[in-house]
Amino acid sequence: MEWFIEKRWIWILEFVTIFVFKTVLTHNFTQFTLSSSNARYSDKLVQHLNTSIIQCAILCNGADECTSVNHNADTGVCELTAYVPGVVTLSTETESDWNVYYDDRFVPAVEAWQQSTHVHVNGPLAASFAIDGNRDNNDKVTYEIYCAHTVSGFSYWGMEFERFAEVSHVIIFFRNSSQLNYRNANLRLLISPTRQDSDNNNGTDCAYYVGPPASPSLPVKIPCAQHVTGKFLKIIHNQDDPLGLCEVEVFSV
Repeated sequence: MEWFIEKRWIWILEFVTIFVFKTVLTHNFTQFTLSSSNARYSDKLVQHLNTSIIQCAILCNGADECTSVNHNADTGVCELTAYVPGVVTLSTETESDWNVYYDDRFVPAVEAWQQSTHVHVNGPLAASFAIDGNRDNNDKVTYEIYCAHTVSGFSYWGMEFERFAEVSHVIIFFRNSSQLNYRNANLRLLISPTRQDSDNNNGTDCAYYVGPPASPSLPVKIPCAQHVTGKFLKIIHNQDDPLGLCEVEVFSV
């Protein structure tokens, strides 16, 4: 009798464990939406073999730059990409048995502004450069850059979301310059419900990024200390150096 009861409890525990595990996997997958059928984006970050679409989605969740996946259900091949529908347009190939899924937690921006605007050789480095979908953070041979850039220190950059969102994390692409990497530090990320609140530094802190990153060439994923709901993000630079942001992407829960 005791053996039967112990065995029964083992079965129950196994069932609960499997149910919870499958629920977590399904939750990760439901954050991804089918974007294209019989299509495959050729700009790939990394490839994984022998995966299900759920496993592929989880791998993307764990990669800083990944926002979408190519997946072949027949072969189990998973390819992580940086495609964001309507924002980042990558070259595509028409291939049967492949599907493209994107992380639909991405929160599009509708407007951006900053405290001041630095004028470079290619013109004003406007705040909008950080929400134009261009993740290229390299200086060109002709010294052109396409990043938002303020003039002085202790400045800020702000953006409005397309909708109210419960923010999970923010990804920032800094200017890829090792000489200027020290500037990419001491950032306060503030989420606010209104533009007036944002302008007055009223809201809830998502995170404080100490920085600088180990490599300015790579994107920096900054998770919120707690999930914060709002419609505006303000990045406050608590440092006596200009603020440069090549791309800022916000993701919801």
